Amino acid sequence: MAEKSLSERAQRRRMRTAGPIMDAAERLFAAKGLVRTTVDEIAAAADVSVGTVYFHFESKDGLYLALVERALDVNEEYMGRIDRDRGPFDRVLQSGDCYLRFFLDHPDKFRLVVLRVLEPSSGGTLEDAELRIAARVRRIVGNVEADLVEARAAGLIRDVDVPTTMQFLWGAWNGVIALALRQDDLALSFAELEHCLELGRGLVRDALQA
Repeated sequence: MAEKSLSERAQRRRMRTAGPIMDAAERLFAAKGLVRTTVDEIAAAADVSVGTVYFHFESKDGLYLALVERALDVNEEYMGRIDRDRGPFDRVLQSGDCYLRFFLDHPDKFRLVVLRVLEPSSGGTLEDAELRIAARVRRIVGNVEADLVEARAAGLIRDVDVPTTMQFLWGAWNGVIALALRQDDLALSFAELEHCLELGRGLVRDALQA
């Protein structure tokens, strides 16, 4: 019992140290990108030694992937806010709202999820870990696609190609949000982003509704 108590305390101490490291890295990765951020900068921002960073995370890629897992946990929590008592087509439309809210509330976490695609690391491949992350994203998308299937079966939407329709919706959500990530005068404000996706929701409803 004493050993378990000591182990639990050690785990809590470790998490108290790892948390600030992850928070500092999240801010730096979102601001500077993965490649341009150094472990030295992360350690300085977290007020720990470089050795402490490597104690918790074996590499910068390992730290990044831990952050992505954390971001996806938050993303899944937001997507879980969909009202399952609503009809399946309404749930599809609400999915876009929940995904947008995830970005608006946690833009740095959203950036981390897309960072690997936009700026792959020059380090190791990390294929197994990245496959696990891809599987989690597919699960999020798959839940929305299942609602589309249910909506089509219930005659709530036209007899569309569901996988292709889902690809369009996923691409549209991410594409519009990407406009808010731009660093030039083409960037959308958060208010413009919300208005754009609200308009898009109406267009999708009109296009798909039976």
